[in-house]
Amino acid sequence: MAVAAPALVMLLVGVLLLLPAPSRPASASPSEDSSGEMERLLLRGADIPDRESNKCCRRETKMKSVGLSVATGEEITVDIGQCKKHCTRNKLKKDEFERLIQENPDIDPRTLFEMHRRRRAEPSCLGDEVCAPSAARMERLLTLEGSVSVSVTDECACQPRSHSCRRRPHRVTLHNDTPLQTTVDIGDCHGHCAHELGCKPIKTRTVTVEGPNGSECLTVVEQCGCEAACYRALHFQQVYNYTDPDEPTVEMIDVGKCIGDCDSAPEETCVWRELNGSCGMALSRASRCSASGVREIEVWQRDGSTRTLTAITHCGCH
Repeated sequence: MAVAAPALVMLLVGVLLLLPAPSRPASASPSEDSSGEMERLLLRGADIPDRESNKCCRRETKMKSVGLSVATGEEITVDIGQCKKHCTRNKLKKDEFERLIQENPDIDPRTLFEMHRRRRAEPSCLGDEVCAPSAARMERLLTLEGSVSVSVTDECACQPRSHSCRRRPHRVTLHNDTPLQTTVDIGDCHGHCAHELGCKPIKTRTVTVEGPNGSECLTVVEQCGCEAACYRALHFQQVYNYTDPDEPTVEMIDVGKCIGDCDSAPEETCVWRELNGSCGMALSRASRCSASGVREIEVWQRDGSTRTLTAITHCGCH
């Protein structure tokens, strides 16, 4: 029996080698398993060693024309910056693509390439965050049309996404690198609005900031809401109402203001026609966002007379 044991073992090994391999369900083939797992890894960014590169929220250059220079008469362009919304990866290099093929021999090269290309459209922030300005400054430039204020984005960071329209902090630094440097949270509006409405400021206030030429006014957003392209916003005017000549009351009256743009085509009126009936000269008037309804408010003055304030009730494109 001691002599026959090795021969028996060799016989069993030969039989095992001749037996078919255990069957695998069709949905779990090696190629499909590795392909599905690879796709999940690619979409999560696990195929790239530096995972942090997916967090590509940063400032990008954005040039804006602000007017004509008083000194030279040439156009002034300023890099106001913008925050990167999506990751734009460099083109897939040959050696990197060859490495992916070697690491995933069971996946078709075309599938690998498509999965890598899809990753290039990933948001610049992970999870439920959005790339937004984290530091900004206000620049004032002198143009032929007068002084122009421009908000310049300096830094960007991933911030919580607003699912509903609401105010978001937006800090702006004025008079940068001067003894009068100050930072003010002027706020902005961000979030989702349904029915083609936009998230816009509906209540603002004015604050004064000391500058090199005296006090300067700055508009601060206090409340946001979903509004159409042309809408009425709260605008308060402070008055003294002398209903009692000895003790006047200070009142804040909402006179309103119209904000927004009208995208409708300019309205044309023919003022001179040719003999054949065609229009030889026409005047065009583009519609603008203006008051479509007003009401009058009377305020008593110190001498006993009244002053009438006109308050806007509705706005529209006219």
